[in-house]
Amino acid sequence: MSFPTLARQVDIPAPNGTFDAERAVAAAIDFCTAHDVARHTGYSVVPRLDQALRIAAATGPDRRWRRMARWSGNNDIEGLPETVQLTDERDVLYNRFVAALPDADWLPPNTVTSVSRWARFSPAMREAQKLGLGWILPVQREVLLVPMPATRYADSSACVLHCDTGRPAIEWSDGSGPFYLHGTEFDEGLYRAALGGELSLPAMAAIRNADQRSIAMRYLTFDAAETAGARLLDDNVYRLALPPRIARHHGTFAYFTRVGESQSIQWVDPRGNTPEGSMRTL
Repeated sequence: MSFPTLARQVDIPAPNGTFDAERAVAAAIDFCTAHDVARHTGYSVVPRLDQALRIAAATGPDRRWRRMARWSGNNDIEGLPETVQLTDERDVLYNRFVAALPDADWLPPNTVTSVSRWARFSPAMREAQKLGLGWILPVQREVLLVPMPATRYADSSACVLHCDTGRPAIEWSDGSGPFYLHGTEFDEGLYRAALGGELSLPAMAAIRNADQRSIAMRYLTFDAAETAGARLLDDNVYRLALPPRIARHHGTFAYFTRVGESQSIQWVDPRGNTPEGSMRTL
């Protein structure tokens, strides 16, 4: 019989509600007890998966969990023998963040850490999943519990991370997280400058990352384009000469129309005056 140690109580407000850390820890204790890995084990809630992975990489594994991979039902995902399908958001996010720690090759696979994997046949993990628990990471004599973040995507396919409302596209339970526009990650300063229409065309050209430069162009304002030398041709179509760094990917000139009297502009193909993209209205 295993006797778990008392859990550390953590009150974390989740972005989409309040994460009940006490009940989640209780579910984790029940799960670990059922699998005989609860003896002398502590339990902590960590708000971010990347933070938990760094702790795990520095602390080292709980070797009692070696056999757990065989019990996670890894061979019957969606009823397909010997097939692992990474369709669950917990799998996708876990692999994304593990990839950022290439030196920590001992980290447990998603088949061990994903609450949704265990929830298929563990009542305790089903309860934890309902509570919003995303992952359990076993380290030396401790299990780290990570709540699921709020995730935001460009469309219903849930493939392209994107949020243009000023919130992280992956928002952890402490309110922090990485910012994405159209699938490309931005640091917070550049993200807010682009969304706020604060970037001039030369400032966009100075962005080192080509994907970020291209996406920042979507948020170019009319005033910034006019300051950069945009000239009215006819029928509300403007021509803008592009800096060499941007012209390499988009051509020497770009053409756009102004949307009403707003700061929003819409890129067009001058040959047919058809929309190619638009900026957010400011």
